[in-house]
Amino acid sequence: MTLYEKLVKRLGGFFRRIYGLKVIGAENVPEEGAFILGCNHTALFDPIMLILSVPRTIHFMAKKESFKTPIIGKLMKKLGMIPVNRGTADLHAMKTTLGYLKEGGVVGIFPQGTRCPGVDPRTTTPKDGVAMLSYRTGCKVLPAFIKTKKNKLRPFSKTTVIIGKPLDPSELGLSGGTPSEYRTATGVIFDRICDLADLPVQTSGK
Repeated sequence: MTLYEKLVKRLGGFFRRIYGLKVIGAENVPEEGAFILGCNHTALFDPIMLILSVPRTIHFMAKKESFKTPIIGKLMKKLGMIPVNRGTADLHAMKTTLGYLKEGGVVGIFPQGTRCPGVDPRTTTPKDGVAMLSYRTGCKVLPAFIKTKKNKLRPFSKTTVIIGKPLDPSELGLSGGTPSEYRTATGVIFDRICDLADLPVQTSGK
């Protein structure tokens, strides 16, 4: 059993109880093959919510500063998270990310680039990383939304992870990999992510 699997097994019950975690749309997760997971971002524990909701190992991109914290940083490295030097063209992070995808893995990205607690995600401006990776690798994008009260993750409050159907690169209009195409595709991807928040959540969870 890998460290990743141990984490899910040992912490799963705790986080599901504390955060009232329910999952809708787990059947939309591809059982094999590479894809990019895109989701809204409100809290530090968002990656944990997604780890417990998606039955695949996810390599999340995270800001480099987070890895400097002694205990958390070490855990992040062992979980295969990818340190990113924000605000620069981090070629090492890009190479690592492309490597995971080319090997059939899953990469998780929060298009907003940073946590936005208490803010309607539709009012934020997503970055183009997901669209660029989809173009560079030909990978599908799996949209997900972490739905919480007032867009804040709180203990002992309901948390619902909603997973949509994968978006094929052909749906994104990425033919030439130009900046304008990336911006348009990013809008399509983030709209699909945010639209998940409007789905009914009464469906039985995972």
